[in-house]
Amino acid sequence: MSKERPPAAPNEAPASVSGDAWPVIPLGVAALLLRTLGDHTWAYVVGAVIGGIGLLAGLIGLVECVRAVRRGLALGKAAWVVVLLLIAGFAVVRQLVTA
Repeated sequence: MSKERPPAAPNEAPASVSGDAWPVIPLGVAALLLRTLGDHTWAYVVGAVIGGIGLLAGLIGLVECVRAVRRGLALGKAAWVVVLLLIAGFAVVRQLVTA
């Protein structure tokens, strides 16, 4: 007996990438914390940890978006998630550098 996955149904729609945008939450929290309380050491460290976790999750989300496009999802549907993650990641890195 073979344990291969059965082929996907021909009318099955590709998965959405909107679930890959969740790393924006920790990135937003970290950017807000660094912007408002970044002059305190504890806030900088907590913001850096939360931001690092968000950046790692954002990188994984970007990879999932690329995989979704390769599976047949329209490029326009994944582009907004990619742009959102890149902007949020840039905001956190910028706050870390300037704080």
